[in-house]
Amino acid sequence: MNRIGGRIAVAVLAAILLVLIVLPVGVLIIGSLLSDPPRALQFNWSGLTFSNYAAVLSGQGFAALLGTTVAAALIGTAGALVIGAALAWLAVRTDVPARRLLQAVAIMPMFVPPLVGAFAWDVLASPRSGIINIVLRAMGVGVSVNIYSLGGIGFVFAIYYCPYVFLFMAAALRNMDAALEEAAAMCGAGRLRVLANITAPLVAPALLSSGLLVFVLLMEIFAIPAVLGEPGGVHVMSVRIWELIGFAPPKVNEASALGVLLLLLTVTLVILQHRFLGRRSFVTVAGKGLRSQPVRLGVMRWPLAALGMLYLACVVVLPFSALLFIALRKNLFFSSLAAMVRTSQFSTRQFTVAMNDPVVRDALSNSLLVSLATVGLGSILYFAVAYIVHRTRLPGRRLLNMIAILPVAIPGLIIGLGYLWSWISLPVGLYGTVWIIVFAYISQFAPQGVSAISATLVQIHPELEESSRLSGAGLFTTLRRIVIPLAWPGILASMILLLVLSFREFATALFLYTSSTQVFSLAMFDFWERGSTSLVAVMALAQSALLLLFITIGRMLTRRLAADQP
Repeated sequence: MNRIGGRIAVAVLAAILLVLIVLPVGVLIIGSLLSDPPRALQFNWSGLTFSNYAAVLSGQGFAALLGTTVAAALIGTAGALVIGAALAWLAVRTDVPARRLLQAVAIMPMFVPPLVGAFAWDVLASPRSGIINIVLRAMGVGVSVNIYSLGGIGFVFAIYYCPYVFLFMAAALRNMDAALEEAAAMCGAGRLRVLANITAPLVAPALLSSGLLVFVLLMEIFAIPAVLGEPGGVHVMSVRIWELIGFAPPKVNEASALGVLLLLLTVTLVILQHRFLGRRSFVTVAGKGLRSQPVRLGVMRWPLAALGMLYLACVVVLPFSALLFIALRKNLFFSSLAAMVRTSQFSTRQFTVAMNDPVVRDALSNSLLVSLATVGLGSILYFAVAYIVHRTRLPGRRLLNMIAILPVAIPGLIIGLGYLWSWISLPVGLYGTVWIIVFAYISQFAPQGVSAISATLVQIHPELEESSRLSGAGLFTTLRRIVIPLAWPGILASMILLLVLSFREFATALFLYTSSTQVFSLAMFDFWERGSTSLVAVMALAQSALLLLFITIGRMLTRRLAADQP
C-alpha cells in the first residue's frame, strides 16, 4: 500500500468510525444540554442548559435509583466471581470427573440471551405463580422464592455472567507457573494455605479484570431488570431511561442526561480497569514452568461434580424446561401441582400459532436480515481496521483502534439512543428502516469484531506478505491469495460471533425500531408486556434453537477449514 493510498484509506475508515460511533454519542451529549430535541443535527446553541441534569439529579428517587443499580450489579458481580472462579478451579486444576463437560457447561450461558433467561426465571420463580414455588407449596415447605427481589435479580445476573469470569480465570490458572505451588507444598503448606497464599494472589489480576468487566456489563444491562425488576419495584438506570422516552409525556432530554450519567459511570470503570492493570507486572509464567498435577479431591470429587451439574440445571435445564412447559400449556392459570401436571392441558397449538403469526414471521425475517447485514458489512469494516492497525505503520492507525474499541464502555442502550437523536430527522431515509439498526449493531460490536480478527492477523508472519510483494503481487492480490485464506478460519469464527451477538441483541434496537422493522427480541419483549406468555416461551425456544444452530454450523466450518490448512 503506497503512502498516499494508505493515508486516504485511514482517513476514510476514520470518517466511517466517527460517523458510526462518535457522532451518536456526541449528539446524545449535546442533546442532554438542550431544552428541545435537536432536529437534523441543528442545535440551538443559545439554549444550552444543565436543567436536564438538575431535574434528573434532584428528582425524587435518583439516589435510590443509583443505589439499586450499583447494588444489583455488585451482587451479580460477587456471585459471578464466586461461581466462575470455582468452576475454573475445578475444571482446570482438580481431578473432578468430567472436566471437559464442566468446561463446556461453564460457558453455555454466553449463548443464552439474557432476555430468554429472564423470561425463564420469571416463569420459574415468580412469587405467586412460579413453578418452583408451586412445587415447594405442594411439598409443604414454608419457604418461597421471589425472583422479583434485588437478590433474585442478582442471582440471575450471576449465573448468566459468570462465564466471563470463568474464561479469565481458566486462562490464568492454565498459564500460572505450577512450580510456585509445588514449592509451597514441599515447605509443608497445606492445600488451603497454598490456595490462599499462592494461587489466589497470582490469579488476582484475572479475577479483578473479569470482575470489573462483569460489573460494567451489569450496570448497563436492560433486559433482565426490565423483566424481573419492574414487577417487584426494583428500578435501575437503564430501565428508567427507557421509561422516560417510552411513557407519556416523553422526556427525551432528561433521558439523554441520565444516559450520559450512565455512560460516565461505565467509562470511568473501564478507565480504572486499564490503569490498574497497566501499572502492574503480573508475570506468573516462568521459563522453568512445571506442569502441575491435578489437585486430588478424594471423596469430594463427585459432590463437587454434582455442584457443577447443578449450575447446568440453573442455566439450561430448569429454564428451558420451564419455557417448554409454558409453551405446551393450554391454560397458564394453575395453583396446585396436580393442576400443573394435568396432561389434558398440554398442546402444541402455541407452536402453530407462533409460526402463523405475521408479527413473529416478520420479526424473524428482520432479525435474520439485520444479523446477516451486520456480519457482512461489519466484517469488511473490522477487517480493514484490524489490517491497518496491525499490519501497517500508517499514521493514524492508533486512532482507528481507539475509536473501534470505544463502544466497549458505551452501553448498547446509549448507542441506540444516540442513533435516535442523530438520524430521526435527517433527510437520508435511514430512520424507520432496518439499516439504522444494522449500523447501530456495527457500532456496538466493533470491539468484539476488531479484536477477534486482530487475534487472527497477528498469527500470520509478515514474511508471507513480503514474499508476495517481492514477487510482484499488489496489495489486493496479496490479501486475496495470502492473508485472507490463512486468516479465514479466524475471520469465520468472528463472523459467527457477530451473527450470534446481533441476533440476540435487544437494548441497542430499543429506540430504533418501528412496527415494520421490529426484530425478534423486541417482538418477544412486546408480547411479554402484553401478557402473551405462551407465545413468548415459543419464541424464546425458537431463538435459542437458532443460536445453537448458528454456533454448531460455525464450529463445524471452522474446524474443517482449520484442518484443511497446511
